[in-house]
Formats: sequence, C-alpha cells, structure tokens
Amino acid sequence: MAGGRPSVRAWAAVAVLAAGLVPATGIVAEAASAPSKGPGQLFAEPDSSLGRNWRKGTDVSVIGAGDTAGFHILRADESSGFAYKEVALLQEDALSGIGLWTGYVCTTGSGRYAAAVYAPSMVTNKPGMAGKDAFAAVVDLSTGKVTKAVTGVELAYFSPGCGSTEDVAFTRSEIGDDGKGTTTVYDVSAATGKVLRTTTVDGQFTNPLPDADGKDLGVLHGNLVKLNGKERPTALAALPGQVFGLAQSNGGAIDLAVVEEGKDAVHRWDGKAMKKLGTAPIGSLGLFSQTTGDLVAGVTDGIDTSKAPGLAKAVAPTKPVGASRSGRLLTTAVTPSQLNGVLSKVGPVADASDAGQIEITALATATGDTGTAQLSVAATDATAADVDDVEPTFDGHTEHQSLMAQGVQLENENPNTHYSNCIVPRNAVDAQALQPSTNMVEWAVDQAVHGRLTVTRPDNYLSTKEPAHSPQGLFPLVALTGGGTIPAQVMLGIVAQESNLKQASWHAMPGDAGNPTLGDYFGNHDDMHHYPIYGQGDCGYGIAQVTAGMSSSSGGFTYSAPEAYAIATDYAANIAAGTQILSKTWNQLKSLDMNVNSGATNHIENWYMALWGYNSGVYTDSSLNDGHVGVGWLNNPANPHYPADRQPFLRASYDDARTPGNWPYQERVLGWAETPQLTYNATPSYVKPYFATSPLQTTQLNLSIDHFLFCDSSNSCIPHQTPDACPAENSSCWWHKSVSWFSDTDTTSGVENLAFALGSGEPPLNRKYSQPPCNSAPGTLATIVIDDLPDPNDNVFGCNESRVPPKGKFNLRLGDNIVYTRSDGSVRATGDIAVIDLHQIGGGYDGHFWFTHNNTDTTTNQFHRVTASWTIDPGYLPRLGQQGQRFDIYVHIPDHGADGIALYTVNPGYNNAGEPVRSCPYNQGRANGANAWMELGTVQMWAGASLQADNISQTYNLNLGDKDIAFDAVAFVPASAPSTTGPCWKY
Repeated sequence: MAGGRPSVRAWAAVAVLAAGLVPATGIVAEAASAPSKGPGQLFAEPDSSLGRNWRKGTDVSVIGAGDTAGFHILRADESSGFAYKEVALLQEDALSGIGLWTGYVCTTGSGRYAAAVYAPSMVTNKPGMAGKDAFAAVVDLSTGKVTKAVTGVELAYFSPGCGSTEDVAFTRSEIGDDGKGTTTVYDVSAATGKVLRTTTVDGQFTNPLPDADGKDLGVLHGNLVKLNGKERPTALAALPGQVFGLAQSNGGAIDLAVVEEGKDAVHRWDGKAMKKLGTAPIGSLGLFSQTTGDLVAGVTDGIDTSKAPGLAKAVAPTKPVGASRSGRLLTTAVTPSQLNGVLSKVGPVADASDAGQIEITALATATGDTGTAQLSVAATDATAADVDDVEPTFDGHTEHQSLMAQGVQLENENPNTHYSNCIVPRNAVDAQALQPSTNMVEWAVDQAVHGRLTVTRPDNYLSTKEPAHSPQGLFPLVALTGGGTIPAQVMLGIVAQESNLKQASWHAMPGDAGNPTLGDYFGNHDDMHHYPIYGQGDCGYGIAQVTAGMSSSSGGFTYSAPEAYAIATDYAANIAAGTQILSKTWNQLKSLDMNVNSGATNHIENWYMALWGYNSGVYTDSSLNDGHVGVGWLNNPANPHYPADRQPFLRASYDDARTPGNWPYQERVLGWAETPQLTYNATPSYVKPYFATSPLQTTQLNLSIDHFLFCDSSNSCIPHQTPDACPAENSSCWWHKSVSWFSDTDTTSGVENLAFALGSGEPPLNRKYSQPPCNSAPGTLATIVIDDLPDPNDNVFGCNESRVPPKGKFNLRLGDNIVYTRSDGSVRATGDIAVIDLHQIGGGYDGHFWFTHNNTDTTTNQFHRVTASWTIDPGYLPRLGQQGQRFDIYVHIPDHGADGIALYTVNPGYNNAGEPVRSCPYNQGRANGANAWMELGTVQMWAGASLQADNISQTYNLNLGDKDIAFDAVAFVPASAPSTTGPCWKY
C-alpha cells in the first residue's frame, strides 16, 4: 500500500490491494512417456509407486489451490491411485474478477469434512486486513456441500485449526480502539457450519487446535495454553521457541514444531512435561494431523519418534505442503497455471491462463516415487445450489440502505453506479486505464527512479478530458536524504507485489483499457459486515496502489482531479507518484535516524525498512501514540502471524506466492526483486538486480535476516525467548532503531540493473489481442449502428465517429433493488451484485464493450441480471398501422470477454401485424475469438423497436459464472428479404 500511515483506528476499515502473483512453470500437456495417466492422476503405474494393495486403501489427501475462479478444494483417494478431483470451489459473488484467491485448508478428525479460510490474495497487502477480513467455510468431502461459516476471520497459516474432533477453530485478530491486540476464536461444528462458541483473549492467540473436551489448545504469550470459554486461558507449558506447527497425538499428547536456536525442532508435551524429540535444518519439516496420531515429514533423520507413541515420520527432500490422512502421500507443490504471470480472466476458452488448470506434485511415502498430475477443473462453483447466496446486510438493512444512511451517495446513473468516497468513479467511461505491457512498466520504473519520466501526455489523454501533463511534472522525484536514488528493482518489486504490474483491472490484458485497478474489493465495516461496493475502502489505485490522497475524505491532503485521474489511468504517472511516496518514506526513516546496514541507497537490501513503511506507514510524531514512533508491528518479522521456519520468499519455489500471507510485506517485495515475475508467456517481466560477484546474475540478495533483529527492550520485544515476542501487540511494539545484518558493499549487495537507457522513449505496446476495430459495420450508410458508448469518442484508442450520427440509444439495466417475497414470506431486496459484476473493457467495436458473467434464471438470482438494450430512435421507423421495415440484425462480438450464451430478445415495436417479441439464445463463442459482426437474423420492425440481451438463461447457462457475456455494438441493416443464414429470426 503506497502512502500508508493509517491510524490504529483506521485499520478496522481498510480494504484490499493486489497481492503478489507467483511466476511458475505453466501447465503443459502430458508427457508422451506417460500416456496412461488420466486427469488428475499422479502415477502412471500405481502398482509400482503405491504398492499392489492401493485399490483397497482408505487414505485420502485434501489440498487447496487458489486462482481467479476462487479457492479450489481438491481431493484424491488412495483407492483411485490418488487421482485428484475438485470437490468444491469457494468464492464470493460480490468479488468477481478480484484476481487470484489464496487460502488454507485442514480436515477434521473423521476426515469427512474440510475447513477452509480463503480470501483474495490482495488482502495480504493491507495492514490489519489479513487479521480479520477473510472468509471461512466447511465442506462435506463426500457430497461437496459448502456451508459458509464465519465472515471476517484471519488469513494466516495456522487457521483454520483442525484436531481429532469434528469441530474447527477459526481466529480473528485485530487492534481495538484502546490500541491493544485481541484474538477471537470461533469454534464451528463442521457438520452444520454453526458457531458453537466464541472466545476472545488479549494478545495473539495462534495455532488453534480443538480438543476433545470442547476447548481449544493453542499458543499465547509464549505458552502452550488451553482456552476456558470466558475464563482466563490456562497456561500448560512454556515453549522453547516460536511455534510453526501444532498437532494432537495419541493419549492427548501434543506435538509441536518450533524454531529453536536457528533450527527446526520437534517437542512433545505429554500433559506434564515438554520433551525434545530432535532437530532438522530450518524450513525442512512439517507437522501434520493424521487419522490416528500425527506425522512429522520432510528431513526427519534427526527426529526420534521411538518414545513418542502416535507420532509417525516420513522422509521427503523438502518440507511438504500437505500430507494425506494416513501419511501415504506427501504433497510437495500445488501450482495453479495462473500463477504463471500477468494474466486476465477474460480470454478465449483455450487461453492458457484459464482458471482451474492446476499442477500437483506429490511423493508416495511407500516407495519414494514422485508423481505429477495435471488437473483441469471447471471454473465454477460445483456446489452453488448448496450455498446460500445472501445479500450483505448491516443491522438488517440492505447495502444500498446502509450506505445511503452513512451519507455515501449514488454518484452516477447506471452502469456507473458507484457508492464510494474514492475520487475516480468505477465504470466511468472517461476514466479508463490503459494496461501497459511489461516492457513499458520496466521502462517507466527505470526512468522514474532517476527523475527522467518526463514523457508528455497530450490533452484528453486516454479520453479523460484532463489537461496535458508529464508524469514527473505532476509528481516530481523527491531527493533522498543522504543522496542516491531508489534501485529500480526495489520499485519493480513493489509493483509486482502490489498489483502484479496491473494498472487496469484484472480483466484487462496488455493493450486493453479497463477500469483502473482499485484495491477496494469491498468496503469494510466492523463486526464482520462487508459491503461489496467500495463503501469504506481506502482507494488504492493502479500499478503502485497509490492510496493516500485518492479519497474525497483523505486526511491531510487530497490530490487534485487532474492528479487523481492521472494516477488512476496513466501507469507512468502512477509509478511516478509511487516513487515519490517511497522516497518520502525513506526520508521519514532518516529523520528518525533509522538506518539499515550502512544506509547506502544503492544497496537493495537496505530498503527493507522503507518497504515496511511503504506498506504500513512510518510514524514520526512522538506526541501521538503514547510517544511511540517508527514502523508498526504487523510487518515485524518476529510477528507470530508468519511461520517462524519460512525461507526467503520465492527462493526455494515459485509456489511460495500461492500463500503470500506467510511473509511480511517487505520480504515479499524483496523476493520479487530477486526473482522477477513472469508474464503469461513465461518471460520475465523485468531484469534481475546486478550482482558484481556474478556476471551471470545467479547470486541472491543477502536476506539472511534474524527474525528477531527488530526486537529488543526498546519495543517491548523479547528476542529468542518466546514465540510471542511482543505480547502487548500495540504501539509499544513499534520499531524505531537502526539495524544491521551484514557489511554491505557494492560487491556483497544487490544493486540496480537498468534495462532501458535513461532518457529513452516510451517503448511500443505489446498487445495480447489485436487493435480494436474502428468505424466498420456491415451494410451501407443506411445501416443503423448503435454502440455501447454514448459518445464514441470516449474510447482510449483514437476511434472517432465518422459515420452518420447514431440513430438510437444504448442502455444497461442492472438487477438492483428488485424486491421479491421468498417462499417463507420474508422479503428480500437484491442489492447491487449486478453492479459489481459489470466491467468495461477497451476492446471490441470502437474500442469499448461491457461484459458480465452468466447466471441462471431463477427468482433468487435476479440480482445478477444485467440487461443491455439497443433502441432505435422512433423517427427512423414506421409508425403503428404502417408496413414494417425489415432489418437484418448483427451484433458485434469482441475477440475476448465473450464466450457464453446470451439471451437475445427482439421487440418489433408497436404494430398491429401480429409480430411478437421473440427470443433466441446465442452462443457468443461462435465468433471464435475474433472481432466479428455476427448475424442473428431478420425481423420486421416499427417505432419502439429494440434489441435486448442479458446474462440470464435457466436452460442454457448450466455452469454459473464461468462464461463471459459481452455487450458491444449492434447494426440494424435494411433488408429486402428474410435472412437465409441468420440462426435466430427469418421474418
């Protein structure tokens, strides 16, 4: 988050920004050497890899994987040779198109249920949000039924917590109005999804483990504790290090994996004493619950389980990411194809970035064989019928009513409905952002960090109606205290982490225009109520997620309209503003005499604390916050919110970014600086840093940082002595001193590596799709063309209206506030879901179209309906009583964002010739991924005639939300005879 520095109170209403997108090896076709492997199958010869009795096996493996469709729950049974299949897809209707999802999953004692915490990966960029703004659900693994449990829980590696019972524990961690941290534990019945009990304790309670007596074990204030409802937790034993794993074994024994003296260590608490079972290299083993007892897996040679009944061990070359219920399968990697780089959910069906393409690597413990499965699952919620799709409410009122009561006003007519305090409206056609290609992003960063980003933008650039500007004319480079400049790879790491190099929304590919990337996927309110329309978000915009000043209620200052629109729509201006903010953050730290290592600006590692402050702010006013200054506790590497055994981000595996919440913000950015993100064609998006000792640039950044380096008596933090280093979890934990972990020089540090010469011109745009067509329509000048833009000059590509002025009007009607009565007599308003799932894209005819997703025509789904109308002006058509005029109707289908079945309805107008309203389902995918005019057929028309299309069809839309429905231009071509080729109408 750029321009951070929220107050403690403000953290309760923070909304989401874009998280890091992992580069990875993409899904590829099955190798010719294993033709017998079916979908999701790990082993070509199960008899050899699993043993001959696998068909009678009862073992089950359950894992989770997130992509743009949501969070997939996957299951593999030993009796199927461990062939993976999707059991359920967890997602939220209100968050369509938010980007990648992330989450964590565990299974209950019987193995029948899975519990999951899931959220958009973007939440990991927001201070305070990861602690309280994820979703919780339980899944019946035998039926696939999903039950939403709690909204507003912690996204952390230890939640959910599963033990030997059928109960599951979810946590919620937050800072209260008194500045103190608390954790609320929700115990949920997996069978019903109902909350059984809620317990709130002071401090950070981690690693929850439901016990057989209906209470919860876990870690608090450096002790293994048991919660006692509303009573004070009972301390069971002091812990020897920071815990990263907790599991219940036979006879009530508790096994713990901790980091102790720089190594992984396993301990057992038998109810009376803590006994050490052995050690392993840090980051090399994991602890997993089992059907009976538990399992330690990874590099386990140094772990003695002979005197620990119920604790089994399995050998793997690295720490597994999961283990099956009986330990016969260790999952070593789970890689959704979309982790392959900068991508979009909008594209042809065959696009390699489609959601639901997942690669899984696992190890059979019986033989040590490794298998890889390629899994393709539908990008839809297979259990939609079992999920109650409830409109968000607050105090019994609909979202619309709640926001209006707060004074948030409806700013624009549909389709630009926008309840927000953010300066630039969503879906405003004069505020479209152009998505640059990665070469343009790297060029802009190289220039910006040296103050050379002075390219001139003309008047009305991108049709924003804004005056001419240059990026660093609006946002000049700020001189760094002590001299020097920001290394380009530091800023590149920021834009990779913040937005995955996306200036436009996740729906826009390089060369498209679209809504600006806006971090507020929903506005937040306290007490777990979420508004899915940007009501109380913090307005982070664009590639660097510039936040401060982008709200109409910003504290301190607000950008002017030209500045705000440039930040939102022009990627170069956004990078200039982000560079300015990072420079100011560096200077704030210098004003507090806070240095990293030598403090030299050209050494990438020395930006560790500045990146920390870029995300969560630097507090400089000693008169506030009880006199405390510095950087906050959330990103402190000693915070137990992050697993203590973690290795540098992305260093061991690109799979790391599947769970970005396991690392503090600054560690993720430095990981992206060291390991460049890939684009959709598996090409690095930018160059690596320069390492003087390695001309081939294979050397790594020096990130061997003791997690307790920012921890001593000055910030009430006790290093190396307790897993809860700062129990107060308030401003007393803020760090305000200098640190050093190595002697940095130009030969021992990573330094800047420029790909573009300073002063060079903006490089060409590498488009994913073709240049949108301008002013081309079937027929002659008599053709009536109605486009989806009221003013066709509002497109960003220079298409200008050279035809006869439009002879009709385009309109979008959204499913807002439709009131109906449920079967039980209750009345429900549909809210604004349709608004959220409506998007604009700079593509198609004249460089602009709208799109949404398909849905089913049921009463309860009307709030998803988006209806487009193309109405011919009455003066151009015959009147009632006259002979109708025949038109051949063509619809323009863009080359992406259109692959679903739209229900087209033609109203012939006011006539007494018996011409009825006619409907026809039409598969927009028939355009085969090309910008094309597609004929529907001929109809006699009179004054009042129109064509409508919507995204609702009970008969034809069988898979909900997995297809794109586009609304672009329509051409009414005068015809002398009925069509012989149109698939819909021949009248």
